[in-house]
Amino acid sequence: MIQREGNHLFPEGPVVMDTVPDLVRSTSFSSLGPEVIIDFSRTTALDSAAVALLLHWQREAVREKKNLVFVRVPDNLRVLISLYGLSPLLEGLVEA
Repeated sequence: MIQREGNHLFPEGPVVMDTVPDLVRSTSFSSLGPEVIIDFSRTTALDSAAVALLLHWQREAVREKKNLVFVRVPDNLRVLISLYGLSPLLEGLVEA
C-alpha cells in the first residue's frame, strides 16, 4: 500500500516481491507536482524487488518530467543498491 500526502508518497509495510506489483499499479506521478518525494519511513521489510521498484519510479519520473527524491531509505536497501552496482544510476535521488 502507498499513502499520498501532497507530493510525498509513503510506501507502507513490506516492499517485497509479493507487494511490488500492487505498488507499481497504484502509483502515478501524473497528478503530482514537479517534485515527487518517496519516503521509506513506513516500510517494514525490503528485498531486491524494492530495488526494481526504485528503478521503475525513476523511469516514471523521467517520463513525467518530475524531479524525484527518495528519503529515509533503509540501510538494507542502500546495501542492495550498492550490491547490484546501481549507485551511479540512483545517485542524486537517494538522500543521505
